[in-house]
Amino acid sequence: MKTVILGGGALGAILAAHLHGAGEEVAVVARGPRASVLTKDGIRITGLTEFTAKVPVYTDASVANDADLVIVALKTHQSRTVVRELRPKQGAVAFSVQNGVFKNEELSSVFGANNVLGAIALVSGEVMTDGSIRFTNNDPIFLGEPGQESSSRSEQIVATLQKAGVAAEVSKDIRALEWSKFTMFVPLFCGAIITRQETSRFLRNADSARVIAALSREMARLATAEGVLLQPGAGLSAAAMAQVDFESAVRIVRDVGAYYEQKAPRHKVSGLQDLERGRQTEVEEIVGFALRRSEEVGLDLAALRTCYHLCRAIAAPSA
Repeated sequence: MKTVILGGGALGAILAAHLHGAGEEVAVVARGPRASVLTKDGIRITGLTEFTAKVPVYTDASVANDADLVIVALKTHQSRTVVRELRPKQGAVAFSVQNGVFKNEELSSVFGANNVLGAIALVSGEVMTDGSIRFTNNDPIFLGEPGQESSSRSEQIVATLQKAGVAAEVSKDIRALEWSKFTMFVPLFCGAIITRQETSRFLRNADSARVIAALSREMARLATAEGVLLQPGAGLSAAAMAQVDFESAVRIVRDVGAYYEQKAPRHKVSGLQDLERGRQTEVEEIVGFALRRSEEVGLDLAALRTCYHLCRAIAAPSA
């Protein structure tokens, strides 16, 4: 199976390096200085594991037209033009590990709905100033078919990722999982941008934890309005926080912060990484999308609206 990964940032590089190390045929599409660094130095992984992989790097996304599997690991505001220019071969499969819940529609317009797998990525890392990738969290990538069933192709991809050392699982209800992650990610994104702190710090803090709890409960209301039955689970579960009183929800947030402090104390949400490096953030594609959807379905989500405007102000380019 020939795999092409669009995007040489943290997640794209982690996947490419591990697949290459397992003997898979894989290439990365990157541009600008990032492409130069990856070509010259290879993909250097540190953190949970340490190795360097000399993965082929291309600047022209048309290389993906010959791939059996295309993985989109670009920022949401970067992928619009790139994906629309693709002309994949018949039967090629794609999935996106981007944040948000609208990514599958973008891919379906090019690959066809039946050839797009739903996906969420809980694995994470950070591009360091020297160009290396600090691999901080190896929680699973979940893949699933458009309908609520499993298939040999999703099972094959998951098995390939697992063999390469990347945690992965098949989901029979990927839409619910995608929304479950989205409802968790919006509060994390807002907390990181507004406080500009590591994840463990703003989750453990008593004041910011109250904001995260309020956002999480509002996101659960949005999912319900969208007809999505969120899956309660561990971590920053909006579904779990919607089922308890507010103070209990705050305790959940602070407990998750303690977990991050123990497991990944240096973890930073991708939006904060972008902000610190002066790059465009995904405020509109993540928080703005959630706010617009809430307005379309007639919800007044005060915490979401306030955080959206704060994030916009903080992430606005300098005059």
